[in-house]
Amino acid sequence: MKQILCNNRGMALLLVISLVSVLAIITLQFNREMRQEYVVSASLRNSVKLGAITRSGVTLAEMILLKDQEENNFDSLHDSWALLSEEDLSLLFDQETLELAIIDEGGKFQINAMVTRKKEGRVANSNDRDKEKENEKQQIQHEIDVRNILWRLLRAEPYLVEDGDARAIIDALIDWMDSGDGDGEEEYGAEDSYYRSLDPPYSCKNGAVESIAELLLVKGITPELLYGTEERPPLAPLLTAWESDGKININSADPLLLQSLHRGMDKETAEAMLAYREDENNRDLLANTGWYKNVPSFPGDIELQKDLIKIGSNFFRIEATAGLGTQKKKVSAIVERQDKAIFLLRWDTI
Repeated sequence: MKQILCNNRGMALLLVISLVSVLAIITLQFNREMRQEYVVSASLRNSVKLGAITRSGVTLAEMILLKDQEENNFDSLHDSWALLSEEDLSLLFDQETLELAIIDEGGKFQINAMVTRKKEGRVANSNDRDKEKENEKQQIQHEIDVRNILWRLLRAEPYLVEDGDARAIIDALIDWMDSGDGDGEEEYGAEDSYYRSLDPPYSCKNGAVESIAELLLVKGITPELLYGTEERPPLAPLLTAWESDGKININSADPLLLQSLHRGMDKETAEAMLAYREDENNRDLLANTGWYKNVPSFPGDIELQKDLIKIGSNFFRIEATAGLGTQKKKVSAIVERQDKAIFLLRWDTI
């Protein structure tokens, strides 16, 4: 009888231990799941909050661009929009942070300005035909001048693209953007037959470039050229898919682009232009497209083409980065400033 009781007590103890173990496991799992849900919930809450902060940041940047338009009719790196990245915005929040930067797209090379001609309908009389021919002639020359800027940029340091390779890249870009049913394939370019032969195959765009990343689809343009390597800086920051008049804002353009505006320009001349426009004493002089002639070391026999340069911009990139602890959210917005109004053209969460 005592042996039976002892066995029952042993079984009961084992059952209690097993039950406690099961409950402990369930409790631990429950705590783990609850903690995960809390972390996810907190992360989602913070994400929503950071999203609202970035949107507010973009709105603030837009207001600064409009205010700047009221203050002057030209754009330079002395303006409040250009200095926004240096502002301390931490006082606007308790724990969150906000970093804002406005980049002038007008100070970049306009890819879409390389191909601007479009087919027109038949004209009614000879005078109109003569006028159309003259306009087309001017457009052709302007496109050539714009393409030469890119050719000089690719050939110069630090890119040093071989002559033939630079020509091939430009021809491929022309074929990528033209209608595809006009003058045929460029000598070193590529049309649909080339792109359809790739693995995986795709079609030639035959239209305007919509983003700089799209250029990776174009024959001859490599990630190393576009986004740089340890030895060579990226080409992408010097390019824009916005605007197509071919004019570069010399008040904000990179020295590499300044150097590419004329075949007689060199690195030293471009750097002298940069030093001149950075001088606060010359700020108001930047309101005239001919300010570069006042640069002490500027060659007297060089005159930049008026249809390739400007001192004001309409398109800007706004970058807003909001942070809370280790969590961050960054957005990039392309806006157009025109007629005292701001138009949002593109919004990307990075």
